[in-house]
Amino acid sequence: MLLHGILYQDIGLVRLTQIGKEVHWHQNKTFIQLKKRIQFLFFSTLALFHCAKDNIELYSYEKSMGENIEEAIGSNGVVSSVHPLASDIGINILKVGGNAIDAAIATGLALGVVDQSNCGLGGGAFIVMRLADGTVHTIDGREMAPEKADRNMYIQNGTVNSEISKTGPLAVAVPGVPAAYVKALELAGTLTIKELAQPAINLAKTGFILDQAYLDRYKGAINELRKDSASAAIYFHENNSELAVGDVFKQPLLAETYEKFAERGVAYFYKGDFADRLESFMVQNGGLITKKDMENYQAIERPPIIGNYKDYQIYGMGPPSSGGVHVVQILNMIEASGVLQNKNKWDEESMYFVSQFMNRAFQDRANHLGDGDFYPVPVNRLISKSYAEILVDEITSKAVLAPPIEGFSLNYGQGHTTNFAVVDKWGNAVSINHTVNLTYGAKITVPGTGVILNCEMDDFSVQPGVPNAFGLIGAEANAIEPGKRPLSSMSPTIIVKDDKPILVLGGAGGPRIITAVLHTIIGVLDFNLTIGKALSLPRFHHQYRPDALFIESHISNSHRSAMVKKGYTVINRNGLGTVRAVSWNEKLQTYVGAADPRTRNGEGAKAY
Repeated sequence: MLLHGILYQDIGLVRLTQIGKEVHWHQNKTFIQLKKRIQFLFFSTLALFHCAKDNIELYSYEKSMGENIEEAIGSNGVVSSVHPLASDIGINILKVGGNAIDAAIATGLALGVVDQSNCGLGGGAFIVMRLADGTVHTIDGREMAPEKADRNMYIQNGTVNSEISKTGPLAVAVPGVPAAYVKALELAGTLTIKELAQPAINLAKTGFILDQAYLDRYKGAINELRKDSASAAIYFHENNSELAVGDVFKQPLLAETYEKFAERGVAYFYKGDFADRLESFMVQNGGLITKKDMENYQAIERPPIIGNYKDYQIYGMGPPSSGGVHVVQILNMIEASGVLQNKNKWDEESMYFVSQFMNRAFQDRANHLGDGDFYPVPVNRLISKSYAEILVDEITSKAVLAPPIEGFSLNYGQGHTTNFAVVDKWGNAVSINHTVNLTYGAKITVPGTGVILNCEMDDFSVQPGVPNAFGLIGAEANAIEPGKRPLSSMSPTIIVKDDKPILVLGGAGGPRIITAVLHTIIGVLDFNLTIGKALSLPRFHHQYRPDALFIESHISNSHRSAMVKKGYTVINRNGLGTVRAVSWNEKLQTYVGAADPRTRNGEGAKAY
């Protein structure tokens, strides 16, 4: 069978035709894949930036924060991400016959172009996939400590130098995103990385218009980006002026890197030119990562975290993510306590007890969670119903504040990660979290590549009891070791009922990811809200240390006063995590997507 391929640059997809033989499309996977490629012909007139709104119903309502949020409704597929351009690209992949896994990878690569302050090839990822046949895959693409790393690398004169764990070459762990994406495609994709990368390549070459949401992140990193010559060449104009709203931002170097990755696969990134460039940069600037570290990196398929909440099955990511464990753990405590039974909104009692459940889960996180390849994490115990009952019995009617610990602040950063969720018409569902940790990661770029590097080493416990950038503490389970992966709060989650994915979600915001995902689950499963309304619910957050209850400003004064009377130190903090999600709407008998209104007014959900 002779095939001829023609690359269409306008949409970044491959058209294939067959010569001299009739094809029976449904005989095997090869023919199915060929059919999908031929379908690209019908979409050759699509513009790169065309908004995928064909056959979409947009449902708006007045949300509690006083603005409108749109829900994207479509019978053929839904993509929800932080940026509408990335979601459009995912939808276009679904339109040409790609499945949810294909669409998710294309979306993720596009986010690496339009949202590189939060994610990209230089970062890490967790992927949770539930296929239409019920198979669940969870992929660990978390960054990894280099072989030269040691537990005292950030201790100088007996104290922790937290700046070098957040900024510069010593903050960087071995990236995992490229390996994770390719692993996902190998397990369940139908298109190639070359096909799926092309829309992102075009986007990087052509550029996109910067909005205020992009500039809000950018402004917080300007000073550090200026210090790195490779970053300064990208993120400032030739006259050294700052980027501004309305600028068309082009990234030709990143486009070249994507092209090489698309052509050569993970070998280019981990064993080829990119690895050489990264090693050279590290040697010149006092970093630790070597080409051998890159060659040794692998994305790992891990056992999923599986829990049950009422009539629902919960699937999440296991260690080195703490998200799956603690989402299930807190839901178990809610179920054991009965505190949300017959309730459709937060009252003062339920708010207090659920905040205590958060507190207790984060205490376990600090003491027991880390990379399971290096430490015996008691996962089964932590997610057991019996353990939840014990914890519930220990909760008192009034908060008991822990003694203050030196070095703790109540003003830790919000966290900078992103997630996206995809469901297709066949019932495949994907939730992906990917990150470079803080805004623009370590604030350094590998010269000649356009790839910003992560600062994931700060997610280790650099010293027991010493808080990281998010105020989180840890113990031996999360101590730095060569080849180890740092603990994460990323919580990609898929919830199933009656063999159907009914909620696919994840979040951004450091440790607030866990509680933001939890709030969304409660909104849908307990309060019976649509996904858009669930995302707009006011949130509260407790993470054990610092010992304070963080609440959003649109929580009522009566609830706030009640928490103070319960003994809490209450801190007002808007934007307690952001979530992107897709849910099954039983009334409409279709999937509905929504993006958190706390970013871009919730504009990132698309469907068709």
